[in-house]
Amino acid sequence: MKYWDGAIWKDIKAIYYWNGSSWVLVRGGCYWDGAQWVSFWAPSVIWHCDLDEDMIYELSTSDFSVVRSASSPGASATGIGGTASVIWHCDENKDKVYELSVSDFSVIRSAATPDSYPRGVGGDANTIWHCDYISDEVYELSTTNFSVIRSASSPGGGPNGIGGDANTIWHCDTSTDKVYELSPTDFSVIRSASSPSTNPFGIGGDADTIWHCDEDVRRVYELSTANFGVIRTTLGPGGFPSGIGGK
Repeated sequence: MKYWDGAIWKDIKAIYYWNGSSWVLVRGGCYWDGAQWVSFWAPSVIWHCDLDEDMIYELSTSDFSVVRSASSPGASATGIGGTASVIWHCDENKDKVYELSVSDFSVIRSAATPDSYPRGVGGDANTIWHCDYISDEVYELSTTNFSVIRSASSPGGGPNGIGGDANTIWHCDTSTDKVYELSPTDFSVIRSASSPSTNPFGIGGDADTIWHCDEDVRRVYELSTANFGVIRTTLGPGGFPSGIGGK
């Protein structure tokens, strides 16, 4: 189910009803996809991590305020992404990639990353995109065991963030200070633009949304999927915004 925003068709992210005193999120309304019941209106969410605080956050999609938080499982939280039903996370100190619980941010499972400086991870329930700073590589990882399905050289010299969904890859690089859309087929550059500030450190979202964060000015952003321009921004909740994603 989609709506027309005046220029393009977009997915409906939430529907509310008036209960007489306040607007309440409609949580019903599902369809059978052949294996499970799926909501027509999957909730929107932002997952965020901070390298200084070593914290994991859920941020409000309305104003980037902190909904809840918990300590990260490692000592250098560098990347995070996923959807309302799954969280992918990576840690540079532990050299690990994790699946975290969406309920309390606890570790469901983990494995060693393909290289030694994991900086970005994202995707959806069926796809994991990952990047490593030292190897200068971007990867697709298996959702089953985090093994490498395929990889390619990143478009810049300092890949710091990656995310998106099965059909969309958003990427950022601290050497070029750029944000990119990459092809999910071969990781080639579809388009790029300058990041809002220097030292971009995290990016994610889906086909309709880009969440982004930057270390130099400690801000989180929503960027336009049309031209990567800033739609809105605010200071991040910690001292070093290092990863962001969601849908």
